[in-house]
Amino acid sequence: MSERPEVGEADATADGTPFRAGFVALCGRPNVGKSTLLNALVGQDLAIATRFPQTTRERMLGVWNDEAFQAVLVDTPGIHRAKSELNRFMVDEALRGAKDVDLVLLLAEAPILVDEEALDNWTPGPGARAALESLIELGRPMVLVLTKCDRLPSRDSLIPVLARWSELHEFAAVIPTSAVEKEGLEAIRDQILAHLPEGEALYDPELLSDRSMRWHAAECVRAELFGKLGDELPYSCAVTIESYRAGRSRDRIGATVHVERKSQKGIVIGAGGRVIKSIGRDARARISELTGRPCDLFLEVRVTENWTKDRKKLESLGYREPS
Repeated sequence: MSERPEVGEADATADGTPFRAGFVALCGRPNVGKSTLLNALVGQDLAIATRFPQTTRERMLGVWNDEAFQAVLVDTPGIHRAKSELNRFMVDEALRGAKDVDLVLLLAEAPILVDEEALDNWTPGPGARAALESLIELGRPMVLVLTKCDRLPSRDSLIPVLARWSELHEFAAVIPTSAVEKEGLEAIRDQILAHLPEGEALYDPELLSDRSMRWHAAECVRAELFGKLGDELPYSCAVTIESYRAGRSRDRIGATVHVERKSQKGIVIGAGGRVIKSIGRDARARISELTGRPCDLFLEVRVTENWTKDRKKLESLGYREPS
């Protein structure tokens, strides 16, 4: 997590209660909805959210400004069994992001259950339990946020699911949510308000993220790689911003898409350059939505062999521990 700024005496809110401010980590297994929840709470698409697991690779702070508090939301990579250097970096990022926060929101998916017998026998899987255990070791207050509850057959199905989770840890609260039904956000707000310490805002209220627009521009390109390249290739792709010139009315950006093998380069470019043109077009739209002005985006595809497995190459592409 970024170093915590010094906090002064809390200002009073409109109803006379002290203002609160602090850090909240969004943690859990890959693809449970952490980035989607952050975007919903902040009210803008800051974090890339796709249907693919392990989309998030680095921590990002999203600043949620409420009339009663400022919650600095730490979006973290999914906690999973790491097999490559990149995977190990991602898991370390997740645990670093939750180390010194005021509250951990542990996100977990509601199970897909076909009948009552399956419900009776259900228990959180080994990956979910391992993620929980690694977070318990950090000793922070933890709220369980059960996502995708709309896929349960009935509201009554929640009772045994929440009971199984509660057997594993004494959570400060357990909140069922549904992005489809837009349920649970108010309960999450109440828990965040209850756990943040009194103090003045940690960041300028006009700031939405701790990351630069260069970083967000790279993420916008990476989101389009996930959207247009199928199930496997995006995991072998990284994006670096070589140049970023911000103008008064238009930005000019040069970016490189790194792949691991020559055969992957041809796929990213596509016949007649159709794929890379489509990636660039839609990434420009994403970037322009964040900045509020149009941009010119120039993409190059480069082979950086085995970058996901080589620690030095990872660091050269920006995947490094904070100093």
